[in-house]
Amino acid sequence: MDYFENTLLNPKSIALFNSKINEWIGYMPPFYRSIICIILFPTIAMDALEKHLAINTNTNKHNLITAILSFMRHRPDAFPTMTVQERNQHRQTWLQLHTANDAPIIQRRLENRPTDNQLKKGGIKLTFDDLVKKRNELPLGSIERLLIAMYTMIPPVRADYFATEIISEDQAPKEKNYIRRRGPARMECVITDFKTAKQYKQITNNFPPELIAEIDASLEKQPRNYLFLNANGKPHTRGSYILWTGRLLKRVLGTTFTLVFFRHAFVTNFIFTNNMATMTDAELKLISDKMGHSPEMFRAYKWVHQGATGELNLEEKEDDED
Repeated sequence: MDYFENTLLNPKSIALFNSKINEWIGYMPPFYRSIICIILFPTIAMDALEKHLAINTNTNKHNLITAILSFMRHRPDAFPTMTVQERNQHRQTWLQLHTANDAPIIQRRLENRPTDNQLKKGGIKLTFDDLVKKRNELPLGSIERLLIAMYTMIPPVRADYFATEIISEDQAPKEKNYIRRRGPARMECVITDFKTAKQYKQITNNFPPELIAEIDASLEKQPRNYLFLNANGKPHTRGSYILWTGRLLKRVLGTTFTLVFFRHAFVTNFIFTNNMATMTDAELKLISDKMGHSPEMFRAYKWVHQGATGELNLEEKEDDED
């Protein structure tokens, strides 16, 4: 069911919120299975989440509560018998639930601690040096080596290489994300389809010679017009790219590893190996821009263990978790 019909929300947000609301309704007891019942009976609704969520974390509950708040904001017409004051009272109740649920998430971010879900994945143990070492062990020209190179030889983006076109000179791109070759020794990458594009507009990179060599070796082995292709020889969607990279990285690295771990490993290594006290705000902003986030978020990506930036020791860390 579409709960956001005739609203101005982004279609991706609508799809996500509809999915979360329908999921929650399925958890509700008989005779309470409607979005209105979720809103009117928050205690019953939250108890249903605690009982039925397969992965009962604050982060998962955040997405569900956000969907309810968004419905209340964008669909006031769904409450025709309520006064404005009554709607505001219910909204305040859900805002309080949202604040209470998100408090541990915010505290974890302030302390630069991994999420519970991240802690369950072995890839969190891999340092930036581990990733570089594994990359260099792989055959030059292989897709596996190229993928890791794209996330270790330049500041790593998110899952934004899903449909990255490769074009030459002044050729007009068909895709929002593309790599332009300018002569034999220059490549520039332009990313305009990414999570924070509304704020940061585009991410640009002039590739270093070593990354150009990696791309050239891969294209020589498998000529194509896109950086990465799916099994059918077509560009990935963002979703299929996330699934594909997850499978590939698990096979190569021998542990569950997601693209966000590249960002954590890169930032942790960068802060650990550079004198941040002498780095100017402009220099830090330049690197942060290439990752599509603020300097504050750049610092938030670092892992901290026993008060210092560096590799996590999960055997010791687990004892500190709530």
